[in-house]
Amino acid sequence: MLTYDSSEKSLRYAPANGPAVVWRLALEANGRELDAAQAEVKIGASRPLALTLRFAEPNLSWVLNAETDDASGLVSLRSTLENHGTAPITLGRVWPFRAETLPLGSTTVYLPGQPGQQERVVLRLGDAISPAGSKIKNQYFDPTGPTAIQVGFTTYLRNDTEVHHRATATGVQDVAAQADFAGWQLAPGAVTPVETFTLQVGGDPHAQLDRWAEIVAAQVKPRLWPTTPLGWVGWSWVDGFNVETYEEVVLRNCAAMNRRLAGFGFEYVWVSIANLPGAQPGAWTGWNTKNFPSGPEELVRRLRELGFKLGLWCGPFWISSHLKAEMKELEDALVRNPDGTLFVSLERWNFGENGRLPMNERPVLYALDPTHPKALAFMAKAFTYNRERGVRYYMIDFLYAGGGKLNRPGPQAGANHGPFHDPGIVPGAESFQHALKVIRQAAGPETYLLASTGPTLHTVGVADAVRTGADFGEGRSLTPGGSSFYPATYMVNKASSWNGCVPALRNQAGARYTHRRLYLNDAGNVLTVDQPLPLSDARTHATMHALCGGPSMLGDDVDRMAEARLALIKKTLPRATEVAFPVDLFDSPFPDHPKIFHRRIEKPWGRFDVVAVYNFAAEELRLPVVLTRLGLAADTEYLVWEFWDERCVGRIRGSLDAVVPAGTVKVYRLVRAESRPLLLGTDMHVLMGEMEITACDWDPATSTFSGRAKRPPGEQGSVFIHAPNNVRVTNPRGHWIAKDGRDQSLIIRCALNFDANGEAGWSVSFAAL
Repeated sequence: MLTYDSSEKSLRYAPANGPAVVWRLALEANGRELDAAQAEVKIGASRPLALTLRFAEPNLSWVLNAETDDASGLVSLRSTLENHGTAPITLGRVWPFRAETLPLGSTTVYLPGQPGQQERVVLRLGDAISPAGSKIKNQYFDPTGPTAIQVGFTTYLRNDTEVHHRATATGVQDVAAQADFAGWQLAPGAVTPVETFTLQVGGDPHAQLDRWAEIVAAQVKPRLWPTTPLGWVGWSWVDGFNVETYEEVVLRNCAAMNRRLAGFGFEYVWVSIANLPGAQPGAWTGWNTKNFPSGPEELVRRLRELGFKLGLWCGPFWISSHLKAEMKELEDALVRNPDGTLFVSLERWNFGENGRLPMNERPVLYALDPTHPKALAFMAKAFTYNRERGVRYYMIDFLYAGGGKLNRPGPQAGANHGPFHDPGIVPGAESFQHALKVIRQAAGPETYLLASTGPTLHTVGVADAVRTGADFGEGRSLTPGGSSFYPATYMVNKASSWNGCVPALRNQAGARYTHRRLYLNDAGNVLTVDQPLPLSDARTHATMHALCGGPSMLGDDVDRMAEARLALIKKTLPRATEVAFPVDLFDSPFPDHPKIFHRRIEKPWGRFDVVAVYNFAAEELRLPVVLTRLGLAADTEYLVWEFWDERCVGRIRGSLDAVVPAGTVKVYRLVRAESRPLLLGTDMHVLMGEMEITACDWDPATSTFSGRAKRPPGEQGSVFIHAPNNVRVTNPRGHWIAKDGRDQSLIIRCALNFDANGEAGWSVSFAAL
């Protein structure tokens, strides 16, 4: 129930299954902070609650209407501001929620709403790395209740929305959710909406995150790309800048993918930076004839013949100081500092040949004003021109340059620049979306847009996918001064590195709830598995990609890589659309990380569960996975197969006791034990049945266990079958039959060779001993 206390000037929400929360309302207008104590408050007849706060100076009203769902513990506040005066009113922050405390204890952890590609880590209260404020929402969880509380906004594409709190020894204090108009002026007689505030109170933080994303999706109706894009970028072991001609590298790898990965769905080639003259951001319509001597039209044609589409890298808000003509043309469309000088978005650009220049001669990157007509026309021209060339994929990068205060505070993040050109557009979310819509329109609906390095949630409705983390799996060119990788192209043996496994896994877990609700989560980024990457690391990379549910770009030299490592790529494909559930996300606050990822898989032929357990520590990990946390029955017996060891773990009940050596991952398949033959697993796909098994059937009348599988023509693989200890195989030819010494049951391997239609099957007949 939601009520308003006239004497305390506060709202109180008490859901059916959770503690009560009390808060107040406030806003900034004409530089003054106003609250309900300074207003005439009228309570309307609408239910559950309608409020009007009428202020005398300035002559402003704030009308709020609430919606509640007490069964799930959700309250939403939609509100508008109206100027009743004769002069514009300058609006600042609006606080639909200010609470002195939340009903949470000292053991509370929380998942902040991170801007950009910072690690999405669950934090303890008072952690040293705890941000001063979170974007859009905070998800709190107190395990002692358990109590889950989410404070935030379910609309956020106009105002810069933030949630702040103060951590104390006893819990969470001074919680404030604000929507910032940042000095935008409300004209006389005008009405403007405030972003919708939501509060969720219950016991399950994951359910609250899912509900939040569902509410946002229902309002925004985002673009959801129908397939899972796959392609090649290279960079990990090839260098088209310094060692080979980039064009030759691209074309031979496309030919290699047709030869070695045919039928696995690779569609795009992502050319990053090398197409730009001098590798200069802003030279979007130019062409680097040194790296691609045949020209853009010929490259697109040859890629099309090979069955691929061209993709490019673009930092759409950037312009290089080395582009003198463009700098002069766009001089009044560049973002300025408060003193009128040019705002520097990046002090030094090191990619391509720029990394060889003396430090003081490297390009400085300036930012385009996302509201200026010249800047918008410049962007539109670039994306229209390249659409006509045949570009159908973009990684639009370093979006923080156009995000203003949507990014974390700091000069590079854009928080300290002066006002934008158009005062009629709210600076922040609205101005950012304003420019992104221009890009979307010019690039065309058939072009895939991957957003990166800047606001993430604020790209919803425009971007098809969002890079949820940093550059996992990527390499760099052999350019002195170009990157910290030099004099190598790839970094190994450091899982905690900014582009390593641990940050990528945290981001996959922390952003799970947005995947295929708001956009595709690009949590895997680049899949690199070839030597000299250690085999255990390559398997970990493959597992993370297979379970991420999102796109992959290959980082390896497909033409030259070893067959055994190429096979690891195949084991991730086709890509499932769902992302694995991070079971222990809220149990593993920083500096720890989630380790248990779960998929419940239901097919027409049967149901099973896949559990991945990661260990990036230097010691062996022994971790009991309680089956009830996977939604499985505690008193039911399950058979377990481990993918990478190709081993029958045996029978379990109540708990899966995972044993994971240092620096490795184990992927377990759990199926309910029965007194008949069952599919234990496969060696073809990390998910062991979801993507490759099309039929699986036990016929008790003939005592036959049979099935069908689908892979690209010419592929090979195996399925593994478990049979009870009271039967024998009556058609042993072509089957590998082993007896499990622990319980005398049978473990049977059936080899599959896929025909010209990509079909293969098995049939094993049994008789009683």
